[in-house]
Amino acid sequence: MTPARYFDVCGYKVVTERMHEKQSHSQAIVEVRFGTTCVRQSAMGVGPVHALDEALRACLSGEFPELAEVRLSDYKVSIVDSTDATAAQVRVIIEATDGDSTWDAGCVSENIIDASFEALVSTSVMGIMKARGGARRSA
Repeated sequence: MTPARYFDVCGYKVVTERMHEKQSHSQAIVEVRFGTTCVRQSAMGVGPVHALDEALRACLSGEFPELAEVRLSDYKVSIVDSTDATAAQVRVIIEATDGDSTWDAGCVSENIIDASFEALVSTSVMGIMKARGGARRSA
């Protein structure tokens, strides 16, 4: 981790399943590193993006309690180029709010879950920066 960063994402895993029930269930595991400390949390959600958001928040909440005020306020997905059909790149834009202001972040990827997760991470970093007046955490 460099001094200009608040945390590093080590990895994530998300599983969504629907068996004989009509509703699906999603679980995510996220691991982040603060300096030399690694934190790994899992969470359930109503879908894969919700589960990733909950697991990421669980990892970050001890170090960044100000994120408790940050919420997703809009989520948009669009196809970048449809020639590749379901393998096409998608653009995910997530708008977040702390109740006073809003900001957005996005990512482009062939994988909608990767793009969504990267956008969630970016909105979290922006939320930390806003709450801390733009001051960066030192390593």
